Amino acid sequence: MSELRERADQEAAELVERFAEAWSRMDPDAFTPLFQPGVRLIHPLERNTRGVAEARDFMARTMHLVPDLRYDVQGWASGSGQVLIWGRLYGTLGGRSIEWPLVDRITVEDGLIAERTAYFDPLVIIGAVLRRPRAWLPYLGNRLRRFRAGRGPGNRGGGA
Repeated sequence: MSELRERADQEAAELVERFAEAWSRMDPDAFTPLFQPGVRLIHPLERNTRGVAEARDFMARTMHLVPDLRYDVQGWASGSGQVLIWGRLYGTLGGRSIEWPLVDRITVEDGLIAERTAYFDPLVIIGAVLRRPRAWLPYLGNRLRRFRAGRGPGNRGGGA
């Protein structure tokens, strides 16, 4: 294996380790050192975020909705400046357990996350929110906070 490939694999392994550590802390600020200044986060349920502040706000909203949210990293692969991490997210939503598989595709620049695209079935979360009245208020509160932050219907922010 070439020295360049070995270095890239080591950089990817370190990023995965730091990513898993950030998830274990349950603190939105734990992610900010992992992000490039212009980081872009892409999600099935949210509009795209750009920049560290928006990314941190997204993580805070997510952790507010599922306060004990954990990410069980089950594996990863890297190549061509990309890291794929797959695993399961789990926690408590509306007083009951929720769990879903996901894959994160991460673009790495200088050892930091430049872009993260999360792939998962959003119907797991939507269905759980709809079936759990105790989740309605936190979910709507998250939507309102996002709207007040300028990412409401009138300001699409270029996102999904």
